[in-house]
Amino acid sequence: MSMTLRTSLFALALAAAPAALAAQQTPAAPPAQPQAPAQTEMQQIQARLQQIQARALQDAALKAAQDSIGTEMTATMERVDPTYRAQAARAEALKAEVTAAQAAKDNAKLNQLAAEATQLQQGFASARQRAMQDAAMAARIRSFQERIVAKMAELEPETQTLLARLQELRAAAPAQQ
Repeated sequence: MSMTLRTSLFALALAAAPAALAAQQTPAAPPAQPQAPAQTEMQQIQARLQQIQARALQDAALKAAQDSIGTEMTATMERVDPTYRAQAARAEALKAEVTAAQAAKDNAKLNQLAAEATQLQQGFASARQRAMQDAAMAARIRSFQERIVAKMAELEPETQTLLARLQELRAAAPAQQ
């Protein structure tokens, strides 16, 4: 599935959600609990790593490799899930339906479309997980990850330290809950 399709599908679910929630008129949720310092630190590290990764992906060779992996991932998803192509087409069609329902202020339709988008997203996630278990695909992804981390470290020497700290925090997270 293309990155645009995944992003669009997620955006569809998010776009429909406010109208769906307003239609249901549920009472406001209690204020969120303050985040634990470790969780805040994890988010800060992830944001920093995303910035470094975005800079690394400006490298033409890495961008081309990312595009190639995306194409291969789509082909693998189509192979492991025969319904993938039809679901992708349906996801694209949902965009116009959401726009029309929003223009018509049709909350019932938006609720229906949000539920369908969520269901499609779950199907895509399942197909993606199965595709990533394919040995050839997994090897390509690992190779790309190694290349991107190397480029990130070249651009920002702190990369390895950030990655190590993030791994420590993630490992400690289940013990803290």
